[in-house]
Amino acid sequence: MITKVKSSSYFGIDSFLVEVEVDISRGLPSFNIVGLGDAAVIESKERIRAAIRNSGYRMEYNKIIINLTPAGKRKVGTHFDLPIAIGIMHCQNLIKIKKEILENYIFMGELSLNGDLKRTQGVVSGAILAKELGYKGIVIPYENKEEGNLIKNINVVIVKNLKDVEIFLETGKKINIEYNDGNNLNEEDYKIDFADVKGQEVAKRALEICAAGGHNLIMIGTPGCGKTMLAKRVMTILPPLTEKEKIEITKIYSIAGKLSEKNPIIEKRPFRSPHHTSTGVAMIGGGRIPKVGEISLANRGVLFLDELIEFKKEILENLREPLEEKRISITRANYKVEFPCKFLLLMSTNPCNCGNYFENDGSCTCSATEISRYLKKLSGPLIDRIDLKVEMRRLSEKELLDSNPKEKSKDIRKRVIEARNIQKIRFKDDRLNGDMLRKDLEKYCLLNEGNKKIMKKAIENLKLSARGFDRVLKVSRTIADLDKSKEIRKEHILEALSYRINNIL
Repeated sequence: MITKVKSSSYFGIDSFLVEVEVDISRGLPSFNIVGLGDAAVIESKERIRAAIRNSGYRMEYNKIIINLTPAGKRKVGTHFDLPIAIGIMHCQNLIKIKKEILENYIFMGELSLNGDLKRTQGVVSGAILAKELGYKGIVIPYENKEEGNLIKNINVVIVKNLKDVEIFLETGKKINIEYNDGNNLNEEDYKIDFADVKGQEVAKRALEICAAGGHNLIMIGTPGCGKTMLAKRVMTILPPLTEKEKIEITKIYSIAGKLSEKNPIIEKRPFRSPHHTSTGVAMIGGGRIPKVGEISLANRGVLFLDELIEFKKEILENLREPLEEKRISITRANYKVEFPCKFLLLMSTNPCNCGNYFENDGSCTCSATEISRYLKKLSGPLIDRIDLKVEMRRLSEKELLDSNPKEKSKDIRKRVIEARNIQKIRFKDDRLNGDMLRKDLEKYCLLNEGNKKIMKKAIENLKLSARGFDRVLKVSRTIADLDKSKEIRKEHILEALSYRINNIL
C-alpha cells in the first residue's frame, strides 16, 4: 500500500512542493528514506517510531520505504517528520484519512519522542507555497502559529500532537486550540532615542536623509564621539514594516531558524551588527547547503559595520554588488542561488590608528603614510558607492554640559515617513530615491541652469565619477522631499554635495 502526503522544502529562500511517498510491504523489518534528504531527515526514523508508539498507536515493524519527490532535489529540515508519520500510520491502518484532505493540505512539523509537534523551520515558505499552488491550507505545529497566520486566504490548521492531527484527518475540522493571534505585537517600543545624543547635529541630519531615501552612510570620527550610539538609534526613525515586508523578512528568518516562541514573527526592521571577525560565508551567505548571510538577514532593515577598517578587505569588496543590485547571487559547483538584501548600510570607523586626526589639539601622532596604510582597505569603488560621508569630532565642553531638550526620534520619524510617502506616490511601488535608475534621474531630478553650473564645478573639484554624480542627485532629491519641494533647489544640491566632501577618504 502506498500513501502520498504533501509537504514542502526550500532551496535558498525559494520553496518547492515535496510529495512524501510511503510504501509498506512484507519483508525483513527496515526503515529507509530516499530522495536526497539531509542528516536531519535521515535521523527522523527513530523520532517517528518513538512518537507513534508513545502516542498510543501500535506500529508494526515491516519493510518501510519513504521516498521524497522530486528525488533529484536536496531536502533539508525536520518538518518532514509529520508527513512521514501520517503516511506510515495510514499505511498500517492506524488512522483514517479523508482523501480530499491529503490532496489539498501541506503538512509540516517536527515530532518529539512523546508525539508532540515542535517548532520547525520554513513554515512561512510552506504557507506561501500552499497559497500559490491553490491548496486549501497547511497543517503546522502550535509553536509556528503566528508564522502560518501571516499568510491570508488559506486555512491554517494548528495542531499540538499526533492525536490532534488524527482528529483533523478523520473529520476535516480544526482543533479548538486557544492562542494569541499576534495582533498585540504590532507596537514598536524602543528604549533608545535620538534625544539621548548630545551635539553631532550634522550626523543626525545625515541619518535622517539616509533613512528617508534609503542611502548608505559612513561616519568617520574620533573614538567616543557617538558613532555607534547614533547608528543604533536609526531604527527609531525608520517607518514601521508593511504586511508585505513582514512576510518577506519572517520568511527569511524562518528558513534561517532564527524565530523563537518569544519572537515568532518579525515585527520590527532588523538591525544587524556583525563582528569584524565574521567570515565571508557568514556575511554574504552560501556554504555547502546555501544559507542566508548577514546582508540578507538585514533585508528591509539596517546593516551596521562598526570598526569598518577591521573587516577583511575581501568581505568589504563583496558588498559592492549587493549595494547596487539589492540582491546577492551565489554560484557554487553544485548550485546557484539568490538572496534578497535590500538593506540600509551604515558604517563607522576611526580616521587613523590613534583616532584623533580630526582634533585640533595636536593629539594625533599619525604620519600621512600611516593614515594612508590604515585606510587602505577601503577601495575607491566601495567608497564611490557611499552616498553620505560624515566627519565627527569630540564634543566640546559646552555640548557635553548642555541640558536643553533635543529633538526626539518620533519627530524625525514623522518627517521620514512623510518623505517616503512622497516617494511611494512618485514611483508607485516600494522603491526609494536611493534605488533610482538613470531614467528616473532624468525624470525626477531635473536641474535648472544655476544648479547645472554648481554640479559642473563639483565634477571638476570633487572628481565625481558618473556613479558619484548620480548619487549626489539622488541625495538632493531626498533632501527636497524632506523639504516638501517638488523641485531640487540650490540649497538641496549644496547640502548633498557637502556630504561628498571629505578630508580623508
